[in-house]
Amino acid sequence: MAMHHLFIVIILFLGSSLAVKPGFQARITPTGLRFLSDVGVRKLKEEISKATIPDQSGSADVVIGTIRYSLTNIHVTRFHIPSASISTVTDVGLKVSTSGLSTSLHGDWRYKLDSIIPISDSGSFDVWISDVTLYVTIEIGVDATGRPTVYSSSHDCAFDAGSVDITLHGGASWLYNLFDSQIADAIQDILNDQVCKTVINEVNTDLAKEIANIQIVASITDKAEIDYSLVTSPIFDVTLTTSHKGEVYQKGKHTEAPYEIPTIPSDPDQSKMVIMWMTDYVANSAGYVLQNTGFFQYIVTQDKVPPSSKISLNTSEFAVEFLIPQLSKLYPDMMMQLNLNTTQPPSVSITPDKVGAAVTGDVAAYVIQPNNTLAYLFTLEATLKLSAKLGFKQSSLIWNSSYVSADLRLLRTAIKDFKIDKLRMKFQFACKMFIIPKINEMGATGVPVPSFDKYSLQNPELTQGKGFVKIGTDMVYDPLWETRAKSRRQQQKDV
Repeated sequence: MAMHHLFIVIILFLGSSLAVKPGFQARITPTGLRFLSDVGVRKLKEEISKATIPDQSGSADVVIGTIRYSLTNIHVTRFHIPSASISTVTDVGLKVSTSGLSTSLHGDWRYKLDSIIPISDSGSFDVWISDVTLYVTIEIGVDATGRPTVYSSSHDCAFDAGSVDITLHGGASWLYNLFDSQIADAIQDILNDQVCKTVINEVNTDLAKEIANIQIVASITDKAEIDYSLVTSPIFDVTLTTSHKGEVYQKGKHTEAPYEIPTIPSDPDQSKMVIMWMTDYVANSAGYVLQNTGFFQYIVTQDKVPPSSKISLNTSEFAVEFLIPQLSKLYPDMMMQLNLNTTQPPSVSITPDKVGAAVTGDVAAYVIQPNNTLAYLFTLEATLKLSAKLGFKQSSLIWNSSYVSADLRLLRTAIKDFKIDKLRMKFQFACKMFIIPKINEMGATGVPVPSFDKYSLQNPELTQGKGFVKIGTDMVYDPLWETRAKSRRQQQKDV
């Protein structure tokens, strides 16, 4: 009956690593488990409506001989689950329980009576099964790759078919009335014997295969990806809590970022279906990767300066002459080029009051000579401090940065008596025009928060602590989820 579809929606929330602390942590509360139970029931109904049931055969001894019968073309005509629940089993995993389940089946029957005068006949039948109870416990762990594992044994499942009533149509009613109760008993015995075997087999095969294929890495840019693999086995108490790597890596090169992971404090909050904690280690590992892949390298030439700024990089224009008067004499009427480059990874610090960020890099200036070669002028060390506002866009954590402060220091120069005091003011403007927009370009796409097929975040709430951001959210069925996911993937490719 494809019972594994009742469980896959839970496991998709779970993300090897030797990290002691998680960079990302997630919790599913009892409210979230109830939501997932509803999701699982919906999927289960979809699967059972398409289920095929193997043909059955048997025999029954009656007063006039032995009746041999077969049941074929069996299919589900109705399926109802009035009650289903998902709960945690401490230190083990999840328990799925249903009660009051009922279903009706329709099919064809044929019998042959072995007696002095052989008799055979055929017709159709309807079966009504009610008061069904089922529970199965799924033991959940983690493998060497950081993916969850699932397992169930015969001791983890119980099934009771309740009552089974059968009505046979066609043929000699006086005869099959002698054995219809025996067929009903046989169906009940078959169900009680086979259902748990089927459920356990599907957990250990079909569900296990789907879990093995869960994507634990999500793309951020064409060169960076975030790893959501588990660092420990999930914790099962009243809630389900999972701890994830939460580190951004360069694609194809998973080198650990040289930062300490903040501690996520103990928090009993169960106010939302899902609660997630994302440390600033995630952002700092992203900065480390983006620095190493040249993401923050930028060349500024006149054609890249917005016309609305009315800034000219010509050495003979007033602004340049005012800031660096020697240039117009050394290189009259030539265009300049500025090479911006971070010299260390950007750093992020989260506190309850704010999200701060610092960027340090250098600005190398050149003039473009008539033969298109570059003549070196000077190199400045630049330090930029930002503050950021966090928010959500669809299923991604996004940010928008604003200027806090900036400073310049002269590192090298080919110009005598070079003064940088006047440049400091213009540097602030350059930060606002070039560096901050580049950082916000990534922030507009953001970091994807784990979600699953056709279900999106609803009314997410964000609070900040020391070294982490806490996200509480409910979930909602979203039939346009796949369309939105494709749009996000395209945005990531365009960054």
